[in-house]
Amino acid sequence: MKKLLLLLLLPLGLFANAPASIMSPTVYDLTGILEPGQEVVSMITDEGKLAEFKLNPDNNYLVIPTYGTFYYAAVADSLGNMSYLYLGPKSVVDEPLIQELPTGPTPVQAGLNAAGKGTAISWITGLSCLGIGAAVANNSSDPWAGVAWIAVGAVVAVYGTIWSVIYGAYKGVQTSMRNNSDRYMRMQLANQGSSMSYVVEPVALELIPEELRVPLLVGQR
Repeated sequence: MKKLLLLLLLPLGLFANAPASIMSPTVYDLTGILEPGQEVVSMITDEGKLAEFKLNPDNNYLVIPTYGTFYYAAVADSLGNMSYLYLGPKSVVDEPLIQELPTGPTPVQAGLNAAGKGTAISWITGLSCLGIGAAVANNSSDPWAGVAWIAVGAVVAVYGTIWSVIYGAYKGVQTSMRNNSDRYMRMQLANQGSSMSYVVEPVALELIPEELRVPLLVGQR
């Protein structure tokens, strides 16, 4: 019975000994960034939350347990002079790479262009048949002479116009799908081109967004 109870309690013991978080801290190397006498006095995440941090003086590694996409840090020297750092992906600081693709017609333009061409061809063909039918009827004593040409001309003009409109709608949808595909490809190229290397760079205080600047200054220690 005791063995059975131990087996039942074993999973609870495993959960009780589990670490509180499996997320590894973020580490930045500040070698060559901090001058003698300087120290980090405050850090803020991109979400405006004060970040915990610890600087290892042996290797100048700044360990940040608080998660953030990027950070701003306030640095003070022995005289109280302040400077500020950006720590995060380089793509956040620099302009993203935009791959320009050739611009084509809009879906509406493509649809109207296809429908217009088809309609013009249909009406030109239909009117030509009507003209032939009228000429045949005028040159013949048979009242039914030329009716076939006139019927063919009317059918070509009417149904040709209908099919041209349908084809124009199809071309519009096709162009819309192609444009969406091109737009997605441009976004993929931009994402691939954006550098995801992580940097530590000096930044002027006025360039830090106000919603991050205020808590950064208030949180100095």
